[in-house]
Amino acid sequence: MPVDARAALERLRRALDAGELDDRLEALGVDVMGAFGSATRPGPEPADLDVGARFTGRPDLLGLIDLLVATTGFDRIDVAVIDGEHPVLDAEALVGVPLYERTRGAYAEAQMAALAHRRDTARFRALDLDRMAR
Repeated sequence: MPVDARAALERLRRALDAGELDDRLEALGVDVMGAFGSATRPGPEPADLDVGARFTGRPDLLGLIDLLVATTGFDRIDVAVIDGEHPVLDAEALVGVPLYERTRGAYAEAQMAALAHRRDTARFRALDLDRMAR
């Protein structure tokens, strides 16, 4: 039976809850990880599974994607790197479903920082839109 995005998320959550991925995630430098987007909400069947991840050091994006695909049996996984450079994406990626935090409280801390960064930069995005409209 093919795996859909919601079933993939459930498989991932079970593996994470059991601690099966902790060593691999630490080796990849993942500090915080969460799911977001349509697979985390009720509605029509989502096409993919969106995962946000913050790394310590240089991100090993391909390594993380390989781990997620191997764990879930689902190959339509999009990973957004939470890096502080994209305030809207970072905030969106951290308001879904918390999946992993290397240290207790790291997810909430990252979430609050991302939401504050999005709020603090909103006026600049509004100015950009205003300028483009002229």
